[in-house]
Amino acid sequence: MLGEPNQLPYKNLRYRKHHASVPELERVPHHTENEIRDAVLRQVAAVKSEMEQTRALLREQSKECLRLYSKLNSLSSIDRLPAEIKTEIFHNALLPVSNLKNFHASTGRGGDLSVTPFSLGKICKGWRNFVWSSPLLWTNIHLCLSKRRYESQTTLLREWLSRTAGCALSFHLTAVASEPLQTWILDPPREILVAFASVSTQWKEIEFFIPDNKDCFDAIFVAKISLPLLTTATVRLLGSAEEKKIDLFSMAPQLSALHLYPTFYLDMVTAPWHQLREFSHSESTVEEIHAFLHKAPNIARCSFHNIDSELILNSRSLNPDLFDRSPMLEHLEYLEFSFCSINTRSTRILGSVKLPSLRELSLSGPYGSLWPILDSITTPFHSSPLLEKFTLGGTISSDHDLIRILEKIPSITDLCLTFTTSRHELLTNELLQRLCPPHENILLPNLRSLTYHGPTSLNSNMHLLRDVLVYRSRLGQSASHATEYSEPRTSRIRSVTVITADELVVGPDIQHGLDTLVQDGLVLSLTSTWKDRFGA
Repeated sequence: MLGEPNQLPYKNLRYRKHHASVPELERVPHHTENEIRDAVLRQVAAVKSEMEQTRALLREQSKECLRLYSKLNSLSSIDRLPAEIKTEIFHNALLPVSNLKNFHASTGRGGDLSVTPFSLGKICKGWRNFVWSSPLLWTNIHLCLSKRRYESQTTLLREWLSRTAGCALSFHLTAVASEPLQTWILDPPREILVAFASVSTQWKEIEFFIPDNKDCFDAIFVAKISLPLLTTATVRLLGSAEEKKIDLFSMAPQLSALHLYPTFYLDMVTAPWHQLREFSHSESTVEEIHAFLHKAPNIARCSFHNIDSELILNSRSLNPDLFDRSPMLEHLEYLEFSFCSINTRSTRILGSVKLPSLRELSLSGPYGSLWPILDSITTPFHSSPLLEKFTLGGTISSDHDLIRILEKIPSITDLCLTFTTSRHELLTNELLQRLCPPHENILLPNLRSLTYHGPTSLNSNMHLLRDVLVYRSRLGQSASHATEYSEPRTSRIRSVTVITADELVVGPDIQHGLDTLVQDGLVLSLTSTWKDRFGA
């Protein structure tokens, strides 16, 4: 009992001490918290002010750094060059057409790593000022149209053209290969063509396509009034211009090269044919080609692709009198005919035209067993004494027909035969025997280079090939060789290339002989794709 009173006061004391602290906290003045908050805010404001001052100082220091860099750049060798030389250096850096295929690359949105004036302008302020004020650096324009970037490309083209200051322009307009060209017929790039036509007096070299659309024709043909600087033009038509009169180039006094693809009807095209030096066309007819050769007396290089001998133009373009004339194309040095169909009308393509300066000829088509037609086509070339390079491709029935063509053009020095679709084996013993003794009438006495691509029977005639190469490659090496192997009228062969899908088997003795010829300087390549075909 006596211990109980002592315990109670102890418990009460602990209780009182515990609650005694509460009134002390409650006695902290409320206005002290506000003062602390205000003090912290003042400190934050002071720090922000100091940060702003630091940023301002950094901006000034950055400007000073740029000024110093600019001064440093001005001390570089290129910036101390005369403006003309500096312009030439920059212009050469921009030039090659292959480096500027994708005009949209200058926007930084994809494409190749082309060098454009915009790229040079990013180097430094001094370069940018120089490039922006040098019209010559903006005269090569390569625009690859894209539906996704069309609006930005239109804006960029206008800005680009504004910097050309009347200089002669090289303009190349293409389209992204992954987008169907048909989309440009349905939704044509009229704004681009209008901008393009607005500087037609500056055109020097142009390459562009025109969708078969009235708005596009109206947009581009406002340029036909005058083309005083134009020298080279390449136009691709998306669609057909059969009923459209094309006289865009009639007022081009310096035009020397014209390329039209693929469905232009030549009787509907007006151009200064008499002054052309280079011309190419696709999907032509026999009548169109014959008429062209009669009205282009100064032509030097001429190519016709996908010639359709079965297609006959209507009477508006036919002039029977032309086939009775014998024009002299004294400047023509290169001629290419690529047929997609062959018939007797093909023989009228040249008629009796004279080609005294012809040096290179390329013929391809499905000749097959139609040797008389091919022989007639090649007849005018028999009197071309300078003809040295001859390319023949497509199909042909036999070496016998091939020999009859080649023996009429003895001036050939470089021969390329491509018969990849032929079902007949060529390079047989009949042809090989004609290339070396003991044959008294040696074929192609001036031959220096032979390239053959097609089916062969070389496996059974490999020894003949070796004999031909031994005879032809050792001519003129020494007096003894000349006495033993050669005749004065036969040239030394320097290069032979054979590519075939057939298997080639070369025995050790023949291989040794061929290796010896290679060591003596003959460029020789025998390639078989037989393993690739059969997965061996």
